[in-house]
Amino acid sequence: MSRRSLRPWVKVVSAAAAGILSGGLLPEASEHVSEAMNLPVSRAEEYVSASEESSSPKSLEDWQRINPDVKYLLEFRDEGVLRSIPVVSVRNDETVMKHNLHGEYDTMGSVFTDAMTYEPDNLVIYGHASKTKDWNFTFLKKFADQAYFMNHPEFTLMEESGRKNCLIVSFGEYDLDEESVYLGWADAGMPLEEERKEMFLNTIPYLIQKRDGVMDSGLGIVTLVTCNLNGSDVRYVLQAAVRD
Repeated sequence: MSRRSLRPWVKVVSAAAAGILSGGLLPEASEHVSEAMNLPVSRAEEYVSASEESSSPKSLEDWQRINPDVKYLLEFRDEGVLRSIPVVSVRNDETVMKHNLHGEYDTMGSVFTDAMTYEPDNLVIYGHASKTKDWNFTFLKKFADQAYFMNHPEFTLMEESGRKNCLIVSFGEYDLDEESVYLGWADAGMPLEEERKEMFLNTIPYLIQKRDGVMDSGLGIVTLVTCNLNGSDVRYVLQAAVRD
């Protein structure tokens, strides 16, 4: 099985998104700005359904017909709101940082993972956050609140082999400007039980929230990464254990 660390993407996200996430726009985005709203045009809002009962979000197959690079679908349920977020699998292509799944220029880009990691033990998924809109991975910041973290323990990962339930283990914050910051959470490997345990132990000093008593099931880890908008090189990292 071919494995490769996803650590290069950690900095790529920062470099490509700096002009967007710090409140500015990339130069070529000016023609895509709505004069009425003064916000970049984006299709990211279609990932959030206002009501679970009344909406029919696209399935994984629906998204794959739009873009064959879509490999996963994340589903979060949040007090009547369903977030259905497609994830593209890419090969070192920074185009996804500034283009959506329809191939259109979009300051929120696409939510993505690295196609070079075949069946990773730790599926690391990256997405932009926004200061002004509830788009892509912006909502992850809610997990910094203890009550929210405890009341929203799970999400679903859809792939071609079926549905997997993911139990959220921790939510942390990492400042990439710190010389000794731990980045082991970005490793797509960790096939051995001891390596996985060591990774989780090393994240403890950075955690804002942690779910006690949750053991790694050995079926895989899903790691979601986005920017903390208070600092251009600060990352929010949510980690979950695949349960079935």
